[in-house]
Amino acid sequence: MNTKILSLTFLVTFTFTFMGCNNSSETKTDQTRVLAESDSIKDYGPQIEDIEKRKAEIEKMAAVFSKKEIDLRGTTGNASLKQKWAKMDVYSDSSGIRKIKVYPHPGVSQRSEEFYFDDGKMFFTFIADSGLHKENYDEGIAGKEFHFLNGKLIRYYDRSGEKEANPEEQKKIYELKLPAEARELYLLAGGK
Repeated sequence: MNTKILSLTFLVTFTFTFMGCNNSSETKTDQTRVLAESDSIKDYGPQIEDIEKRKAEIEKMAAVFSKKEIDLRGTTGNASLKQKWAKMDVYSDSSGIRKIKVYPHPGVSQRSEEFYFDDGKMFFTFIADSGLHKENYDEGIAGKEFHFLNGKLIRYYDRSGEKEANPEEQKKIYELKLPAEARELYLLAGGK
């Protein structure tokens, strides 16, 4: 009888310990994202608010902007752009290009990317998981938001629901990749 109680106690203790370890790693990842998010808001709060305001102004005015569609499957652009994207919409006003949205090849993906510009400098990017048929930025779409200040990624907000093995490493990759891609698209669209 004592052996059964002792075995049962050990089994219950082991099970709860093992379950606790599993849950703590998920919680740690979630806590890391929350901490990174709160740190960026704490450190760059006014700049993030300004970026959000400028992005909202562009979206509000998008209907009156000049819109040009560029087919990326033709001879324009480099091979990697043509491989990844089928077309881009370029929104401009008297001050220049304000927004570029790129669309994937039909049947390949539903993901789109939107780049927002002021004076030729990209300040915000949104990667929409299902943004293929959406004209304007929509906060309800799952995706990833990137706030840039003078070329530096100051806020990476992931609301895609995707689990990333190493969010900090992904952040570093996006900090290098997105400005380069935005610049290449900007120049292809006729920006200077």
